Amino acid sequence: MNLVIEKRQIKNWLDELKKENIVIDSKKSVLPIKQHFFPPKENLFIFNKKTKKLKSPDYKKEIIIICHYLGQLEAMTQLDEIMEKPNPDFFYWQRREKSTLIGLIDESFEVASGGDLILEKINSKQYRVLILTDKGKKIIKNKFFKEVDKPEVKNYLGEENPFKEMLLDPELLANAVKWSKDHKIWDELAGKCLGCGICTYVCPLCHCFSINDRVALDDRECIRCRQWDACTLSEFAKIAGNHNFHKTIKERYYNWFYHKFVRAYQEYGKAQCVACGNCKRNCPAGINIGDVLKEIVEDYKKYGKLI
Repeated sequence: MNLVIEKRQIKNWLDELKKENIVIDSKKSVLPIKQHFFPPKENLFIFNKKTKKLKSPDYKKEIIIICHYLGQLEAMTQLDEIMEKPNPDFFYWQRREKSTLIGLIDESFEVASGGDLILEKINSKQYRVLILTDKGKKIIKNKFFKEVDKPEVKNYLGEENPFKEMLLDPELLANAVKWSKDHKIWDELAGKCLGCGICTYVCPLCHCFSINDRVALDDRECIRCRQWDACTLSEFAKIAGNHNFHKTIKERYYNWFYHKFVRAYQEYGKAQCVACGNCKRNCPAGINIGDVLKEIVEDYKKYGKLI
């Protein structure tokens, strides 16, 4: 038996969910899903100097997030791994454990890449239900879902993505990026990149942050704050004594690639990229990292083993 939901019923089902839950549609935001578990800026705790007490955020809120692309679910699966090892990120997991991810996917796929529940479009009128976790099993217990013997199944292919194909060989990407440190492409990109950090902020997998302490204007509270940071920003690698390990945009931009494709492979066995295209769509300089990697890989295959 196959569990399905009619396309015309999906809105009604979501409206029912909204009566008892906070439901967020990821399509309505430029920022990736990570913002709901790893906010752009958050107070980790507040210390009241008068009462000598610490106040932490309220993590009781439970949310349901609707994801429209497989890449979003894949990225969350990877980010969970990153935030779990080698040491769990307490603040991330306080929110993540109270969330449910539902994929509403309009293309066919062979392997479910993450989430708790996926609705896969199988024909013009129906979506097939794939239950991946106990959370997913719990959330479909209502009148909008029905079992059918043999649903009509058609293939709905997504856009071709050569960049996605490259990610299937993360070892090659790691070797090519590591080899390319002195490649002319980094000088070319240094002339284009604005060092704005947007590529990091819209990436579903970038997770660098900085921590700052501040005192309230009335001097009654001390606040520890965590906020997103980006290795392409000029202050990122600056330390005490005003020494900067990555002074130039060329160094910083290469370091961004190195982290995503070399260090990530060494630590997790895969690149920290899902070819979602967020960085390309939002880059004010029009940089396409898929094209950058393609050039690097091609040159590595030609010249890498000769050097």
